[in-house]
Amino acid sequence: MKKYTALMIGLVMIAPVPAMAAATWTSWTSTDSSTTASGNIGAITVTYTGSTFGIDHNAYIYDVPSSFTSGSITNTPGTNGTLLMTGGTAGVNNFHFSAPILNPIMDLFSVGQGGVPVTFNFLGGSTVFSILSQGTGHWGGGSLIQSGNSVTGLEGNGLIQFTGTYTDISFTTPNNEFYYGATVGSVPEPETYALFMAGLGVMGFIARRRKNSQS
Repeated sequence: MKKYTALMIGLVMIAPVPAMAAATWTSWTSTDSSTTASGNIGAITVTYTGSTFGIDHNAYIYDVPSSFTSGSITNTPGTNGTLLMTGGTAGVNNFHFSAPILNPIMDLFSVGQGGVPVTFNFLGGSTVFSILSQGTGHWGGGSLIQSGNSVTGLEGNGLIQFTGTYTDISFTTPNNEFYYGATVGSVPEPETYALFMAGLGVMGFIARRRKNSQS
């Protein structure tokens, strides 16, 4: 039995499996409603500079959760707040993290509208991202379309994830539209999370076996 237990622990350590995890979304706490906003992801301070006209803390933005989550990221930003934008300038918008974040995530909502496309152009040669999920939102709508380092929506909603380690995510929003928004967050690496949960399961199993053998 000891050999079997040791083998199981070894397999847990070398064969991680994908797992669902809860994201930590930025909790936005302040804004001057024109050029800056601040919040935090756990102990990491997030500072936004760029075009914004405030923060919306209403969870109804994400009332179609399947459009804003994925198989590995289980929760929407909810009431943590989302930056509101109108775009239409050549100015650079930037999320700055006080400490590096691995593979950060971003939710976009109500990007563009019928006949009025809105594009987020992410800057920097090392910026790589992919769309994890997309679909309808509170006002209907649908998909986001990725082209290189840009993503465009016609009332688009969705979740994207960047690949790599970032202290800054910079982008332009050259298209003007009445109302759209974005927020950022981080998520535990699936393999690390799976190892942790599986390890707890093995430890619980061993503890129960020991308790039963002593009864």
